[in-house]
Amino acid sequence: GQRSKTNSNILNEVLPTTSGGYLVETFLGEGRFGKVARCLKLKTNEKMALKIVRTDAGTTGKREVAMLRRLRKLDEDKNNLVRMTEYFRHKGHYCLVFEMLDTSLHDLMKERNSKPLCLSGIRVISQQMLVALNALKSIGLLHTDIKPDNVMLVNHKLQPFRVKLIDFGLAATVSTMFLGTIQALGYRAPEVILGLPLDEAVDMWSLGCVLAFLYLGKHLYPTHCEYEVMRVIVQMQGQPGDRLLNNGINTRNFFSKNKDLEDVASLLKRMLHVDCKKRISPSEALGHRFITMRHLPRHTHDRSYVTAARSTLRDCGLSKQSSVQFKRFVTSNDEVFGLPPRCQCTEEWTSA
Repeated sequence: GQRSKTNSNILNEVLPTTSGGYLVETFLGEGRFGKVARCLKLKTNEKMALKIVRTDAGTTGKREVAMLRRLRKLDEDKNNLVRMTEYFRHKGHYCLVFEMLDTSLHDLMKERNSKPLCLSGIRVISQQMLVALNALKSIGLLHTDIKPDNVMLVNHKLQPFRVKLIDFGLAATVSTMFLGTIQALGYRAPEVILGLPLDEAVDMWSLGCVLAFLYLGKHLYPTHCEYEVMRVIVQMQGQPGDRLLNNGINTRNFFSKNKDLEDVASLLKRMLHVDCKKRISPSEALGHRFITMRHLPRHTHDRSYVTAARSTLRDCGLSKQSSVQFKRFVTSNDEVFGLPPRCQCTEEWTSA
C-alpha cells in the first residue's frame, strides 16, 4: 500500500551504508516521488537530509542520481546547487544523501504570512539563482521544476538569503528534451503550454515567476488551470507572436484564427492616422491587400475562405477589373521583391 511504498516504518532506524550508516530522526516533508528525512550520519554526527524515493518510482530515483552525478562537474557551493554526498539502495528504495539546508522560499513566505520580501533580499536571491542557471546551461542541463519549494535557504540566521537550488528529480539534458508537460502550473513557461520545442529558457521563465512571488507575496499566474495561465499571460504581456502560435502543437487549445483580421486592421490604422498628411488616400486604399486580396492565391491550404471571399465579390458584380486607377499599397507583410507564393499572414490568432 501507500504506507509501504513510502517506507514510513524506518523512523528511528539505522540505514547501513559503506560510510557508516544513517539514523533516521524525523520526516521533513513528502513529495510526489518520496519523502525527505533528517538523519544523523553516525560516523561524523552530522545532520544530513535523506531523500527516500518510493519503490514504485525507482526510475525517477535512478534518473535523479544520474543528473546529480552530472552536477559534480560543477562546484555546487559556488554555483548555488544542492550537494549530494552519496546514494545507496535500501529495501528497494533509492536513498539520496544531501547536505542539510534550512527552509524553502515557499515556507519562508508562509512564515511571513505572504508579506513580500525586501528588494535587497530579492536581489541577492536573483543573483544566486542566475548563477545556478548559468552553470546548468554550461553543462546542457535543465532543472524543469523551479518553484519556491525548490529554492532553499542555506542558513537564514547566519547567512540571510543565501540559497541553493534543490530537487533534480525531473531534470533533463537539452538533447533529450521532448514536447510534453513539465513544470508546476503557475510556473510553466508558455512554450510548454503551447507545445513548442524546449530548451534552458523554460527555467528562466520559472525563476521569473519565483521572483515575482517573492515581490508580490502571491503567485503571478494562476496555479489551477492552464487556460487561465495563458489568459493572464495574454492580458499582461500581450498575445504570443504568430511564429510561436503557428508552430505550437497545442495552440488550438487556447487560440482560434480570425481570417483577414490583420489586413482590415492594417487598413483601418492607415485610414485613422492622426497625421492627415500620412493618412491613406482613396487610390492607395483601393490598392491595399485587404481590398485587392492579391495575397490570397487561388491554390491555397485555406480554399474555403478564399473561395468565399472571391464568391462574395462575384455576387456583388465586383469581380471584373475596375476602371478606377489605384496605387499598389505595400504593407509590412508584403515582401519588397514580390509576394511569396503562399502568404503566411492571411490569418491572425486570437484568444479562444
